[in-house]
Amino acid sequence: MELIPRPCFGTLQEFAFLNPETLDGELPIVMDFLNRCPVGSLPIKSYILVKQFLARHAEPTRYANYRACVERLLLWSILEAKKPLTDLNEDDVQEFMGFCATPPDSWVANNSCRRFTPAKQRSAVRFNPNWCPFCFNKPAGNEERMAYIAGRSGLAMQMSVVASFFLELHCDDLVTINPAQRLHAAGFYAPNHAVHTGANIFNDEELAALMLTLRDMADEDIKHERTLLMIATVYYLRLQPSEIDSLGADLTISALGLTGDGTYDLVEDKFPGRWAWKIHPEFLTNYVNRYRERLGRQFIPSERDQTLLLGKIRGKGSICSGHARLTFRTVCKTVIERLTSSGCVVAPNSALRTASLLWLRETSLHHATRTMGMDEVIRLVRNSGAETAFQRYFAWRD
Repeated sequence: MELIPRPCFGTLQEFAFLNPETLDGELPIVMDFLNRCPVGSLPIKSYILVKQFLARHAEPTRYANYRACVERLLLWSILEAKKPLTDLNEDDVQEFMGFCATPPDSWVANNSCRRFTPAKQRSAVRFNPNWCPFCFNKPAGNEERMAYIAGRSGLAMQMSVVASFFLELHCDDLVTINPAQRLHAAGFYAPNHAVHTGANIFNDEELAALMLTLRDMADEDIKHERTLLMIATVYYLRLQPSEIDSLGADLTISALGLTGDGTYDLVEDKFPGRWAWKIHPEFLTNYVNRYRERLGRQFIPSERDQTLLLGKIRGKGSICSGHARLTFRTVCKTVIERLTSSGCVVAPNSALRTASLLWLRETSLHHATRTMGMDEVIRLVRNSGAETAFQRYFAWRD
């Protein structure tokens, strides 16, 4: 009798109680399913590898997407390929991606639904018979059911997660060759059409003109050192306007801590998404240290410097997002005036004329995609789903 694909992982809250290294606390119904799978596919071993991968990505912004993608790979490997995950080669991965493009009807649900039936006792939990690894975005209703065909962005997301999974196996010396590396690098499953066109960001010349003008303003008048530090903070910390309001009072120089890879992070637990900031060291070198020197604070150890990164020019406390927006627009006007007076033509559609404060964050995130992998960038986005981040910052690129 052919086995029906069944869910292996619950919600993020339920997953948090599992031990990545052992089978303690597993749902009995899941263990029973895995024990009935082909023995040659080493289902338990493959399951543990997937669980360990998910444990490294057990965050609200990515868990559900990663779970869906890597669970499909697990089920396909043990039910269709009948091979352990560590035995899959490049041809297998390519076959799996073809399977994801047009899965059989038995793997596709009419709509999204619960994975398990709720029960007070874990031993009483059962599979929801309506669940499948794939599902249509909308209910089929009374209309004749159409064949499921995956979208390009969905396949690209699937490929990225699969590549990340095998990359981790390779880094842990569990596979000698990453079978997804060449396929992913070649962009075989990248979207044909741009999901995001790169709008609402500064180009390199505009950003350079903005920061150079700010430096000149600060050189001419020390009160603008605070403005320079504020703009640099929004850019390098990729702050949303709402985060200026909610975090500004706690964003001090002392909160910046050096990490093992040479970047900086906000080391206090009060900041959401610990290790999700990855601040480039040039922020400290070119802006924070400059401010400390100009204001005579370089003799205070930075870890004890309580100076606010978003502090007011006059008075105590941090600025609000409204004040930050007004300051930013004023600086942009000054940039345009200085460029015009020097003989440069600033186009009517230039970002310097139309940009909002949020453009600084968007520009910083797009710059991050030049040197960072998708996993790292998704961490930096914060408060956004993995697929949304992928489409916004990766899928549109050539």
